[in-house]
Amino acid sequence: MTKLFKNKDGQVRWGYKFLSVIVIWEILVPIAMLLISVGILGALTPALQARGMIDASGRLTGGLAADFQSFYFILAMCIQNTLLVLFCTAVWKTMFRLPLRFMGFWGKKWLKETGAGFLFGAALVSAISVLIYLTGSARPRLSGGLHVSPWLAGYFLMFVFVGIGEETGFRGYAMGTLRQTENPWLICVLPAFLFGIAHSTNANFSALGCVNIILAGLLFGVMAYKTGRLWLGIGFHIAWNFFQGCVFGFEVSGIRTPSVITTVPSGPALLNGGAFGLEGSIVTTAVLAVSIGAVLWWFEKRQTP
Repeated sequence: MTKLFKNKDGQVRWGYKFLSVIVIWEILVPIAMLLISVGILGALTPALQARGMIDASGRLTGGLAADFQSFYFILAMCIQNTLLVLFCTAVWKTMFRLPLRFMGFWGKKWLKETGAGFLFGAALVSAISVLIYLTGSARPRLSGGLHVSPWLAGYFLMFVFVGIGEETGFRGYAMGTLRQTENPWLICVLPAFLFGIAHSTNANFSALGCVNIILAGLLFGVMAYKTGRLWLGIGFHIAWNFFQGCVFGFEVSGIRTPSVITTVPSGPALLNGGAFGLEGSIVTTAVLAVSIGAVLWWFEKRQTP
């Protein structure tokens, strides 16, 4: 029985460790989210009723519904990713008994690396958006000018939580559980596949969208594996989501956000990504594939004496 769960070195087999990622993401986090949501709504409802903001049918009055929906969505995403970080670090420390630096949380230049990742992500999303515009399958509507909404700050905060949470869960934790295999491709590729599948419940999910999220996950994984830290990926992840949604106006994995630029689809979804957004475009596939090769080459060049 011991051999079933442990290898010859007495370590818990990596497969069981990796499965714990799914338990955290699919069971622990949703249950905790449900309990917290019930608590929040239970606390807010009487206060809103007392102020006449909820009618007799239990619906928000006037124009409050849209604002409350945005607020609640941002709050829920922040809580969800906070829970992901807490569960992952708790299991890592208590069950695996390993320091957090083995998850990628170390390095004195964390702020510089996060900033570099953010600039890289912003540049890549900008390049993809321009290429999609050049195909004629989408166009920026500039006649109405740029739009600066107060909600942009809220969505930026949300994407910070998403970047930290998902990089902790899918790169720091998931990749960390696979390091005992000593197989670089398995360490990077398997969490990337899980990352893609984890987005399957998003609105307008597509096969090409899944492929692109897997490629993005592989790019994040290469950066984490080569540096041993999460900072580049966290910065890139934040910019990747924020710029495609809040700057260029594409859906972010099927999620609509307020945006500075309004992008209007005018061609096939294969090129512009359709309702899933920039991540559903074949242009994104090509750019991500080239980017993965370029990042691998860059790290290889740095390591060559």
